[in-house]
Amino acid sequence: MLTFGTGNNGMPVPGVQAVTGLYWTAAVLALMWAGYTGVRLRRDRSALVVTSSLCMASAAAATGVAAAWPGLLGAEPAHPGIAWLMISLGLLATWTFLGVLAAASGRSARPLAPVAVPLVAAAVAGLIQVAASRAGAVSTASRGGWSVPVLASQVFLAACYCPAGGRIAVIAWSFSRRVRVGHIRWGMRAVAAGAAAELGLILARAAMIASYAAGEQAAGRAATAIAVAQGAAVISIIAGTTASAWFPALSRLARRAWLWAAYWRLRPLWAVLRQVLPEVTLPRSPGVRRNIRYRVGRRVIEIRDAGLALRAYAPPELPGRAEAAARSAGMDADKAVAVAEAAVIATALAARRDGQPPRFDGTPGEVLDAVPGDDLRAEAARLILVSRAFRRSPIVARIAERADGEAEQGGRQES
Repeated sequence: MLTFGTGNNGMPVPGVQAVTGLYWTAAVLALMWAGYTGVRLRRDRSALVVTSSLCMASAAAATGVAAAWPGLLGAEPAHPGIAWLMISLGLLATWTFLGVLAAASGRSARPLAPVAVPLVAAAVAGLIQVAASRAGAVSTASRGGWSVPVLASQVFLAACYCPAGGRIAVIAWSFSRRVRVGHIRWGMRAVAAGAAAELGLILARAAMIASYAAGEQAAGRAATAIAVAQGAAVISIIAGTTASAWFPALSRLARRAWLWAAYWRLRPLWAVLRQVLPEVTLPRSPGVRRNIRYRVGRRVIEIRDAGLALRAYAPPELPGRAEAAARSAGMDADKAVAVAEAAVIATALAARRDGQPPRFDGTPGEVLDAVPGDDLRAEAARLILVSRAFRRSPIVARIAERADGEAEQGGRQES
């Protein structure tokens, strides 16, 4: 999944320390998925699960080595042995991932290739270094830290990435066009984009290494940018691959977070209504303190009951007047209805506080478009708009002041 150069004498290239977090992130993500597949091995020891576990374990090791030795992200090889190990692990992760992806999409024809190819490539690259060192090979490049066998083995290993990377991009994109599950489709697109980017970055790094060995100083400064892009591409591949595992849990967490946010955003309106109409408070059932869905539903019902009780205190023409004013101000239908309902509540609360009797001589001030539904999330979202309009809308404030003034004038005339 990745191939890097190394820093001069093991020292990190300036700026590389700031980006190692990308590689630690990739290592943790890959390690989590490797642990997940490792647990599955207890009940499912199929070739697909074994290969998936091997893939993510290799990816975690490769990215972890890159994060632990930031100098490996540079242009010059300082630790040939560590660099060879990291690239070999990345190569194993790439080819085993290709095998998993091909099997999942129904294109697997040679199950031994994902493991055999990287192992043979790593062995050949290692033999190049060992044979050259025993023959007393010395550096012939223009830079003192370079070694021809090290450079040759790295280029050889990098070349083995290209077929797998291109194939991964093609299979993932093709699979994303067939799958119907939304998060898996977008996950495969992330894999395809990451693999295509990784393929281009591998070629760019090979060109950068060759240029730097030839004496181009500017090529060495591109190492950090390429390393950052490679780290982002690896994270995209891992995140897209594991979307089926983390997306449902993240979706549930997001729904719970939204419900908690809705619970507190409804509190201002609920508190005002509960203060004026304490009888709408429902008894609390035991053992529901952490059941946020129950608590939001209870709060929605109490607000709805209070709104129904207050409608008799609002003039029948008030909802239409408030909604028309909101629409003339450029609001959409949902916000206009929320303003109308908030205006009814504000006017009715003022009338009740002033001791005015309910209006039994006419139709209560009801917002016809504000029909409560059975969807808790939709109903809570509607009441959040009402709560916001109740507290912030100048239209609601102006209508409530006008109604209060008319009530005071009517009281003086009666006296």
